Amino acid sequence: MTKTCLPLLALIASASAQTAPAPKPWIAMADFQATREATISNAGPLEGTFERSRSGVELIHEGPDHALDLELYRYENRMTGPLAADATRAYGDTEDFILSGFGQTAWGKDAHVQLIGAVEVAGETEADAAESFRWGLGGAYRWKPGAGWDVALGLMVQSRFEMAALPIPYVRIHWDPSPDLRIEVRGTGLQNGFYARWFATADKATSVDLACAYETLTFRLTEGAGGPRAVAIGEVPLRVGVTQFLEPSGTWFARVAYAYNVFHRESFRRDGESIGAFETGGTPVLTVRVGARF
Repeated sequence: MTKTCLPLLALIASASAQTAPAPKPWIAMADFQATREATISNAGPLEGTFERSRSGVELIHEGPDHALDLELYRYENRMTGPLAADATRAYGDTEDFILSGFGQTAWGKDAHVQLIGAVEVAGETEADAAESFRWGLGGAYRWKPGAGWDVALGLMVQSRFEMAALPIPYVRIHWDPSPDLRIEVRGTGLQNGFYARWFATADKATSVDLACAYETLTFRLTEGAGGPRAVAIGEVPLRVGVTQFLEPSGTWFARVAYAYNVFHRESFRRDGESIGAFETGGTPVLTVRVGARF
């Protein structure tokens, strides 16, 4: 389920601390992700299995005072057993289109004020696009309290399907204890946890990523028994990934990541009320990505 990871309100602000434009400001990527079939639990008497795969593309532009992130993903959701016929919890393939970004302006020495926003159309393939629209808007204060530190604190407001808009604290603490190691703690609503990157080679062509976080998705679904509905998805992956640039110019790269979802829950709502849920756990996830900087 995990995206590049910067969709709604969990933006690519971590790449924005530059004081000069990046030599290659564009990043284009394509990826495929597969999650192994798992038996559902905590769904009352309901039984069945659930499996998800994802494919998509992403385009990012980074600048000294702004960033834009365009994502388009398709999720193939497969259910079996009584779950596949349940009127409140069964659903088909989903699609997710997100345009997110931020702009920032200097505010004193080594500090910036950021405006962050996103629009998203996320729904089941046959769901109405207008009903699948949601948005997010907020701001943050960003400063560097010391060498190797980059801290941003703020507040976001995010619209939700079948529920009222929700204010969400925005926390991002970035620390480079050495030139070869980056550590980040995020609390953004979409991503909440610990992320680290180690550069395994002096030219930084090879890097290893570790992550442990609570991550979320949400989709508008077609009408079930009783009317409109939506699903909110939350999971906790333990993830390790390796990224390798494929030639000296630093243009082409490939990434392989393996995650183990220790927790996965899908909650279904209508008019702010819960209408069902199910969980899976202990499922492996494999992601393969290829891309280029230009």
